[in-house]
Amino acid sequence: METLLILTYATLCWLIFKIFKIPLNKWTITTVILGGVLMLGTIMAGMAYFHPASKSARTYFVTTPIVANVRGKVIEVPVKANTPLAAGDVLFKIDPTPFQGVVDDLTAQLDFASKRLADSRKLVAVAGGAKFDVEQYQREVKSLEGKLVKARFNLASCVVRAPGAGFVTHLRAQPGQMAVALPLAPVMSFVNLEATSFVAGFSQQPMQNIKVGNQAEVMYAGIPGRVFPATVEAIIPALAEGELAPGNTLISLGRRLPEGQIPVLIRMEDDMSDFFIPMGSDAVVAVYSERWHHVQIIRKILLRMESWRNFLHFH
Repeated sequence: METLLILTYATLCWLIFKIFKIPLNKWTITTVILGGVLMLGTIMAGMAYFHPASKSARTYFVTTPIVANVRGKVIEVPVKANTPLAAGDVLFKIDPTPFQGVVDDLTAQLDFASKRLADSRKLVAVAGGAKFDVEQYQREVKSLEGKLVKARFNLASCVVRAPGAGFVTHLRAQPGQMAVALPLAPVMSFVNLEATSFVAGFSQQPMQNIKVGNQAEVMYAGIPGRVFPATVEAIIPALAEGELAPGNTLISLGRRLPEGQIPVLIRMEDDMSDFFIPMGSDAVVAVYSERWHHVQIIRKILLRMESWRNFLHFH
């Protein structure tokens, strides 16, 4: 943006010299240079402080590692990669045979124990049988009921479902693979569409001029020629550079830490569904404060010039 501003100033000076036929000498050249330094320096400093821009902006999303609750062989993967899913849609299935066997066995044991409990209660009521047998059968029935609940949960866990709205990307799970109930061995990663945030990182110098509710504009390199209105939704009050993890290590002020950028949550005002913007795409964000409002127009012009320049910028 600085380059564009300098080129604009140089073009304007060239036009003035041509139109008014101003002679080129050491005085006029010096005046142009000094005037340009003072004017551009003031404008750039004012824009950077009152209307800051950030090239460190992108959409962040949360992924959920899909880990099976039970260990077993994968028999079916009906999900398709990068296809929208709703909560409860089937991701993959595990062979339920051994788990169905446990449920059937415990069901039979529970039926038999329940009959013995009923017979024991009748015996106590009719012939004054031992109450100890009744209590023992009651404990057995309760124990079997608890085991059956766990067994049915394991059986139901053979069908793994989507935790919410989202999609599975980079799908590698295939029938025949072994799924294990270990957090370090997920079967696939699920991208949560309900847990996305558009975050822009700003330097700490203009932090007093970034307020919730400030108007903002967003430019994507993949959508050249367009600038989209936005609003500052929130300012995260903590920087990762100052985080302290639990432990016995003391704070060392001698260790050099990076300055760290202020994370600012940005809310888009337009419906962006008509544009293909991959999650994680970077962007440029400008935030406009209420002070030095007369400089806003320059920031907006530069942002749009940068957007149009993306038509010609290819890697």
